[in-house]
Amino acid sequence: MTIQIEIDKDKLMHLFEQGVLCAADFRCLTTESKQQVSQLCLTNCSKRLQAIPCSIPISIHKQAH
Repeated sequence: MTIQIEIDKDKLMHLFEQGVLCAADFRCLTTESKQQVSQLCLTNCSKRLQAIPCSIPISIHKQAH
């Protein structure tokens, strides 16, 4: 059984940020909703990546080929 709901964009982003909801947990019923959810996911992923410090030394990236 499924339940159809409507949720505020900011509330959805908050749930993504808290890690309690993932886009794979539901499906969008319209193309516009799918695009909005995709954008929220990308924004959330970007924020998470910016918060994670890189542990790879710079010298590894600068090796001569």
